[in-house]
Amino acid sequence: MRLSLLWDLFFALALILKSLWYFRERPSRHGVSTIRQISFYFGMFLALILLVGPIAHSAINTFSLHMIQHVGLMMLISPLIVLGSPIKVLASSRDPRVKRLILRIGRNVLVRQLFRPEVGFTIFLGVLITTHFSPLADAGMVNPDIHEFELILFLIGGFIYYYPVMSGNPQPFKVPYATRVLSLFAMMLPETMTGFFLYSGNKLLHEVPTQMSSMNGIADQHRGGAIMWAMGMLIDAVWISMAAYDWIENEKRVANAND
Repeated sequence: MRLSLLWDLFFALALILKSLWYFRERPSRHGVSTIRQISFYFGMFLALILLVGPIAHSAINTFSLHMIQHVGLMMLISPLIVLGSPIKVLASSRDPRVKRLILRIGRNVLVRQLFRPEVGFTIFLGVLITTHFSPLADAGMVNPDIHEFELILFLIGGFIYYYPVMSGNPQPFKVPYATRVLSLFAMMLPETMTGFFLYSGNKLLHEVPTQMSSMNGIADQHRGGAIMWAMGMLIDAVWISMAAYDWIENEKRVANAND
């Protein structure tokens, strides 16, 4: 099974153009800190590595590499991009047409509902389950175009989930800090269980490329589960710590204001 070079071109152009737009907008003028800008560029760089080139072409035949893409895109790169405050930059863009368009989209009732934390949680969980325990998971291992579609789902699902639980962007709804921390804690359970089922199972839970034996497929599945289990928990711990820090800092500000 081979991946079309058109996917390399598509992702490369999308990531490079998005990074150039972000740079030209000069995020510092919109109140975006240097560390947040570094987060955005680092997320784009990691996305380029996972979506363009050798890893992307090998991952369509190797489940463990696919899991690196999954964990990287959904649990690391998506929140790094959110931390870069891209919607804040869009909403205050130097181009008045872009600014009007984003503000119009932001007022749409249906779009706003996507960024409720409980809705984002549900979408994230749905993507997690359907891409590993459904016919879509099987199709993604034997059809390269469906595989690439899954990668887009990882980015979109991750962005929608992390947007309301991280600071730095305009929020359509006020999300308490306690809700943010609890949501991140709660998400660790399905992520960990997904990794556990993949790691501990002695039966293939997805299709494998025709040139791979069942024994090698199970070994590859175990490696993928271990990656999901270990990397997911480690990355989640970072985001939980950041959310807890923001909560503590907010409590300090409230206490100082009351004094």
